[in-house]
Amino acid sequence: MITKEIFTGSNNLHQQTWWHQPNLIQVAQHMNIYPRSHAERTLDGLRTLITEIGQGGGLVSPSVYDTAVALMFDTFPDARESIITWLLEQQRSDAGWGLSSVPRARDLPTLASIVALHPYQGTVPRVRQACEGGLEFMRNQAEHWGTSLPDDIPVGLELLMPWLLNEASSLGIGVDRGPYRALFVLGERRRALIGKARPAAGSAASHSWEGWGRGSSRDLIDASGGIGHSPAATAAWLYASRGQANLAEARAAAQDYLLQASKSTQVGVPGIVPTVWPINRFEQAWVLYALRLLDLLDHPGLRDVVRPQLLDLGAALRPEGMGMSDAFMHDGDITSTAIAALGKPGTFYAIDALRHFEQNEMFFTYANELHPSLTTNAHAIHALACHGEKASKPARYLLERQQPDGRWVGDKWHSSWIYTTTQVMLALLHEGQISAVKAGAQALLRAQREDGSWGAGCVPTAAETAYAVLALRAVRANRELESMTRSAWHRGYNWLRANDDMDGSQEQLRWIGKELYCPVRVDRAWILSSLLVSQPS
Repeated sequence: MITKEIFTGSNNLHQQTWWHQPNLIQVAQHMNIYPRSHAERTLDGLRTLITEIGQGGGLVSPSVYDTAVALMFDTFPDARESIITWLLEQQRSDAGWGLSSVPRARDLPTLASIVALHPYQGTVPRVRQACEGGLEFMRNQAEHWGTSLPDDIPVGLELLMPWLLNEASSLGIGVDRGPYRALFVLGERRRALIGKARPAAGSAASHSWEGWGRGSSRDLIDASGGIGHSPAATAAWLYASRGQANLAEARAAAQDYLLQASKSTQVGVPGIVPTVWPINRFEQAWVLYALRLLDLLDHPGLRDVVRPQLLDLGAALRPEGMGMSDAFMHDGDITSTAIAALGKPGTFYAIDALRHFEQNEMFFTYANELHPSLTTNAHAIHALACHGEKASKPARYLLERQQPDGRWVGDKWHSSWIYTTTQVMLALLHEGQISAVKAGAQALLRAQREDGSWGAGCVPTAAETAYAVLALRAVRANRELESMTRSAWHRGYNWLRANDDMDGSQEQLRWIGKELYCPVRVDRAWILSSLLVSQPS
């Protein structure tokens, strides 16, 4: 018998019994006397996550590159020692920074760290060794750069690497520019486009302002208080505007922006910042999109927390589309996922909003894009399908990009082929392309590890396993595919159930920004949603 005396420390467990059974169960669960089932814990976790969508501008992993740039410009002098220590801790065993399984995403954070740490080589232990090791690592990177560039290079790399190479040269740091010839060519082309477009605040170009901007105009400061939702760009602007009394108010807003961005990483050190922030609309659209894909928007245990988020998302969708926040320019990918999440009852102009990102029957993410995204077109297909429309040309583009082994690789917004393949499979299901979907499923089956997990890198991750579990669940409507994938789906679910925690390691960083990053709530939503619906009967 559970009594109120439990809370007062009395040994008399026979007094003042709780009279209501629901309260009795809650107390027992709190005391771990009557433990909740895994499904109940998963549901509770998902409910909490949904209520927290967008809070604090979104949760984002800390960025080596942006933190190094903040250190370069000494944006938080009081935290300098902690920032240096953190950067040193992020260096990998091969002396580079960044995820080893995505080699072309490592040059920028490595070079930024070398440049930022260089002034402290004589005063801080380990810094000289770290910089020397980093330079040796950079010399070995040449093999990853050819005469042409793939689609999945980090955001703005063609602007940022030339800028950083110039910064390194000014400090007497010798780094061979030869491997980056193609980047320099693309960078010149990008700068020409930027010069013609005259970027506005909250634009895609402003996100990489540190690589091309000059002066200290306040015109590019957006409603977040920063430049281009980029901590690195904002830190560079703060440095450029130092000593200008007429910009005191704007500088204070930019400094506060960086402080708030630091909080989003949950590291607890001012100046350890993410690579992009805020992302509250991106977070909201993607979490609700995951719930839509898994038919969880109307789940009786989630309906009350989902509905306010759907209403808010619908109200935020503009005729021009939606961006990562209300202060950033609209983009085709977030617009697509928002429309798909809202479904048929969404705003009456939803499909018209999506058409803003259509060119030659294909869908782009941002204007002046030099190459399309596989997943943006996949999400656009799903958005159109929710409104009963077909998308034959984007579907044909996806079919043409399928590899002989059944995978889709090289997306510009995510480094894992598992994510890209599963998103495209889900889109092509709407187009009835069963043969291509089957080849994708076979690729997933071949890639499943012995323990039931998936991971495109050196180790499996919960998010990638969740993507695969979701895709294999989705194909079960087809009898042939269901029998082919049943065992793998069960094993994937069992692994995910035992390993659903995100440990914060670098292996979790799979989304492509200026460097690889993790939108924490987004990945967590895929994991919890996949767990909730995938419990074998």
